[in-house]
Amino acid sequence: MFTHVIALCVAIGSPAEIAAPQTAGDEPGFVDVTARSGVAGLVAEHYRRVPKWWLSGMMLVDLDADGDLDLHLAGHGSPAAAALNDGKGRFSAIDPKLSIPRGVRHDADLPYPGGEVRLPLDFNEDGRIDLLCSWHDGGGAMYVNATDTAGGAGGTRFARSHGLDVFCRACAVMDVDADGHADLLYPHNGRIVVRRGRGEGTFHPDAGALPGVFGETRLIPIDVNADGHTDLLTHGNTGGNFYSRTPFERRILLADGKGGFVESAAKLGVDKAGGSIHGAGDLNHDGAPDLVCIEGRDVAVYLNDGRGRFRKLPGAVGGMESVRRRPQSMAWGGAAVTDLDNDGLADVLLVGRYFLYVLRGAGGGRLVYANARWGIPNAATASVDEGLCFGDIDGDGMLDLVCCGPGPGKKKGAVVLRNNLPRGNWLRVRLVGRKGNRSAAGAEIRVHSAAPAGKTGELLWCEQVCPWGRQSVHSYYAAARTERHFGLGRRARVDVTVEFRPSGRRVTRRGVQADRTVVLREDDASSADRRTEP
Repeated sequence: MFTHVIALCVAIGSPAEIAAPQTAGDEPGFVDVTARSGVAGLVAEHYRRVPKWWLSGMMLVDLDADGDLDLHLAGHGSPAAAALNDGKGRFSAIDPKLSIPRGVRHDADLPYPGGEVRLPLDFNEDGRIDLLCSWHDGGGAMYVNATDTAGGAGGTRFARSHGLDVFCRACAVMDVDADGHADLLYPHNGRIVVRRGRGEGTFHPDAGALPGVFGETRLIPIDVNADGHTDLLTHGNTGGNFYSRTPFERRILLADGKGGFVESAAKLGVDKAGGSIHGAGDLNHDGAPDLVCIEGRDVAVYLNDGRGRFRKLPGAVGGMESVRRRPQSMAWGGAAVTDLDNDGLADVLLVGRYFLYVLRGAGGGRLVYANARWGIPNAATASVDEGLCFGDIDGDGMLDLVCCGPGPGKKKGAVVLRNNLPRGNWLRVRLVGRKGNRSAAGAEIRVHSAAPAGKTGELLWCEQVCPWGRQSVHSYYAAARTERHFGLGRRARVDVTVEFRPSGRRVTRRGVQADRTVVLREDDASSADRRTEP
């Protein structure tokens, strides 16, 4: 799951200092473990129980708040499938209890929600992840995670909440007016609705819409010009839906920090009519988020000069010459930036209609097509809800993949790919913001090489927390607490600084050892890191 397209930035030393080889011997970089993970059996059994299941999205999400990433396989207008992870990458199906009525007109508690998840987030800030869902085109529902985490004997339980019964194909969480409360944005009827947060997991009614935007769009909240305000990247058909033949546009809405936005794409060097903005992340290691775009049938990278002005990087993606499966639409899918091989260079996961690309970072903003070398299929089905999700499912510090694949007979299924690349060092940063924005939306994480007190080491990674979703494509894997993964190559210690917004408070941990999770709290400067055993 993409939840997160996230903004990841990296500055590195010499490649020889931190880079690890791509594969060990002749073994593939990723190994198909669908059968032994239990997912093949899960899919087959769900088709037996729900013969007309329309598998339309996949997500790694911590359903029971035990720290392990569970699996949710969506259903468009039909019951979804879900399974709990034992922490070692083996999944056990959750009984869907099909006798319980479900859908937008029913209020019964469920073992897990379904249709499709639009955005996973701890909306009510109780340490369990909630799910904003849809049931079919036009029907939305909000489910609050009511799982008993004390004993867990009752299994997972999600309670229907009517605070956000909205249907949306895209949504984002950001503090629009810098009041310390996370707000929810989503397109509806040709406009982008802003629901102001109350700071307690609920939202004010429709508070109007952003001017000069359009429906059926992507919403990516990220500060592109380093002024401390979260801006908004959007694209979509001006006619209001992705089937429209009206012109396709991408826009960059610069925020003033008071709830106002100014469309500035052309001023910042991006042709509004030239393509999409599928994601953002710092790909040339200078500390500013760049753009990952689809233009026609090609992938394009726009580099940021640090002030929000962009220039297209010629020939940014290599190794694509023989790839026949190319993008069919600019409107579908999304892109996430992370580090699959833990070499300290940002990689890109890019999915859309009919295609899935895994692009390995090569430095300087350049990427190399890696599907074939790493043993990853490059296909996704026509459904806009399908593609991939990612996260460490077996606790070894490497990010694994779940993507589209064949199911029983000629039906659609899911493929679980275990990351078998050589082990590089890594770090996970877990954030806890203040009440009203516990998910720390807008916070900026910086990872530097370890340096003596009073000194700042070399910038290795920089990421803004940017929760967003497009159909069932999400910006990052969905842990109960906001968490981000950084590859460190051979580095054994690093310094970590987080700037929380809008407070501006900085929390720093020095000399953090690799291969663990470090917890940083906005209101607790004495936060200690926690060892995570492989």
